[in-house]
Amino acid sequence: MKRVFHHPPEPSTGKRYWRSLGEYSDSPEFRQWLEREFPQGAAELNGDEWSRRDFLKLMGASMALAGVGLTSCRRPELHLVPFTKNVEWTIPGKFLYYATAMPRRNGAIPLLATTVDGRPIKLDGNPLHPATGGATDTFTQASILDLYDPTRSKRFVHAGKTAKREDFEAYLKDLGNKLLADHGDSVAFLVEETNSPTRERLRGELEKTLPGMRWCVYEPLLSQGTIAATQSAFGAGARVIPKFDRADVILALDSDFLDCGQGDLASV
Repeated sequence: MKRVFHHPPEPSTGKRYWRSLGEYSDSPEFRQWLEREFPQGAAELNGDEWSRRDFLKLMGASMALAGVGLTSCRRPELHLVPFTKNVEWTIPGKFLYYATAMPRRNGAIPLLATTVDGRPIKLDGNPLHPATGGATDTFTQASILDLYDPTRSKRFVHAGKTAKREDFEAYLKDLGNKLLADHGDSVAFLVEETNSPTRERLRGELEKTLPGMRWCVYEPLLSQGTIAATQSAFGAGARVIPKFDRADVILALDSDFLDCGQGDLASV
């Protein structure tokens, strides 16, 4: 049985100590707060008559009331639906590798993408490609997170407010009609430097539909002076690939010699 220690009674004579400024002032507000904090009859819960059976009764009633209030709080139900047609070359739980490439400014990095049940989980360099020898950089390793970015756009927004898909499609249709009316004279595309064949194919289709459009390529980090000097000295299409393994000391003056934007990692 729990033993209750009672507070010793205050002496009737002698010095009296107060526990707080409120008790010292003994104002009506403090007495009201004291009554609300320690109501009459609260001490009965600490007496010897408070048995284990009474405690279990109180806890059972509390859990029952909590269950009534939480009947609508549960995890969302998700249903696993099997494939009506299985994905080609896939075995559940087994890795499947794809040879791919990551476009860069003047080239691409050959990669091997590791997938599990159709989900890409890792990017590694292709060891069979002579351009990189199986190497990758930090940008390539971090690019896999773009597929699982929780902050990516998941809805249509117009003027800061959520819009419907039908409104967006209607806007695109109206914009397309306006561009077709002037043969694309009022539209311009500003894109970065890349050797993506998919983008070049889309560009060709746009030029057929909108012959008056302007296609502008701008790359702020591309050193045009270095490219012009290299091609002037060694011919068109030439590119400098330094051999750092043969150097004892490297002096870089306003030059990021570890940049892999050209798509070559063999020398890094």
